[in-house]
Amino acid sequence: MMTAASDNRVLGGVRDCDALTARVLAVGDLYVALGFYTDAAPEIRSALETVILETRRQRLIVAAAPYAPSDLLDGLSMGADDGLALRLAKNPATPASALRRLLRRCSDPRTRRYLAAHPNADAMILGELSRDNVIEVLQAVAGNPGTSPEVIARLAAIDDGSIQRAVAASQAADAATLARLWDLGDDWVRADILAHPNCPANLLAIAAGASDVRLRRKLAANPMLDAEAMEHLLADPDDGVRAAAVRNPAILAEEIDAKNEASARVRRLVARRPKLAADVIARLARDPDSWVRRWIARHPDMPAQLLMELATSDVPEVRRGVARNPSCPPHLLVLLAADRSPWVQAGVALRDDAPAAAISLLLGANDRDVLGALGRNRNTPAATLEAIAGSDDADVRRAIVFNPAAPQAAIARLAGDPYPLNRAMIVGHAGLDAAAVAELLDDPEPQVRFAAARRLARQQPDLAVKY
Repeated sequence: MMTAASDNRVLGGVRDCDALTARVLAVGDLYVALGFYTDAAPEIRSALETVILETRRQRLIVAAAPYAPSDLLDGLSMGADDGLALRLAKNPATPASALRRLLRRCSDPRTRRYLAAHPNADAMILGELSRDNVIEVLQAVAGNPGTSPEVIARLAAIDDGSIQRAVAASQAADAATLARLWDLGDDWVRADILAHPNCPANLLAIAAGASDVRLRRKLAANPMLDAEAMEHLLADPDDGVRAAAVRNPAILAEEIDAKNEASARVRRLVARRPKLAADVIARLARDPDSWVRRWIARHPDMPAQLLMELATSDVPEVRRGVARNPSCPPHLLVLLAADRSPWVQAGVALRDDAPAAAISLLLGANDRDVLGALGRNRNTPAATLEAIAGSDDADVRRAIVFNPAAPQAAIARLAGDPYPLNRAMIVGHAGLDAAAVAELLDDPEPQVRFAAARRLARQQPDLAVKY
């Protein structure tokens, strides 16, 4: 039987590998044993399995756990009943060998559907399931990125809109399959075909003059379009088409000129493109739409003069964009650290390159966004980080987890945090010592015990040495 978590305290302070392993087995906790399993030698793993797989409830838990080792999941697939098989089929960590084993004995359509959609399903599994008599299974096969071109071509002939759309979006669909599907599918299917990089050139030409805006929007997203087609789509009367063209990686940002663009939606997308021409950046920096200005304020090619201009904007989000811009000069960061908006101040506090004068201005803040940002900053003084670790706000305290320079006092405080997620995350901090990690093996939360055991196992090289 799985022993109560409180029994784990016998593990605290144990440093010898053999003694530690023995205590893990004696305690009999599923999550501690599971944390040790991956890094253990075969002989130790065999003993740990007696703890991990002792009851049906524990086997069901492991079968559904995405962090469970693949060989453990593979072993569970041997003789799995329907309930266990379904959980294994849903688990993204289940290996192909286990999936094949489940397929050989699977009669449940739900399980077959999950097998067909599984990221580890191989060609044999997908090929067999592509002949299934359940439409939902076929839909899953069509949507699986691992499905072969041959299977995709065969599925294209099935009269089902969901399957045809999945085929049209599949990277395995070749030009011949897409051409056949064009004649079989509806307008939604044809639209998806037009966005496909293997779409035949004659279909691209047809869509360029199509009256259906859906077709032109999908066409504008096709990365294989030539320069002439892209120029035509950038001048399309529909702003959704122009927006899709601006997002298309096939067009170089230097070729985009938003001078006469009437749609703020499109200008916002232009502002997010890298390597814009200097005149385009200058024009967008003075755009009447605040969302355009807040995006262009982050552009790495923004000159210092325009950054200073945007730093005086009456829109806090625009000033925040300046604070987050990697090209923002130090003197401007100091200015923004004294901003009237805590959201802008937090943008400065997030920067490890913020000058000491800027950090100093922020130390008296009591806003949760500013405190959370300071908690992540390696240049925040130790005393402030310790105070942040004692905040009443769990999200603010959690910032310490992401600070590699956090002092021991702050790290230790997070190890005893009342919020389980904070305790589970601090286990990964390089500054948490082994003794503190061992104490967390007694934690009431399974996720914390697992994380602590996982780290201890990685710090015990002898654990993987065959005795």
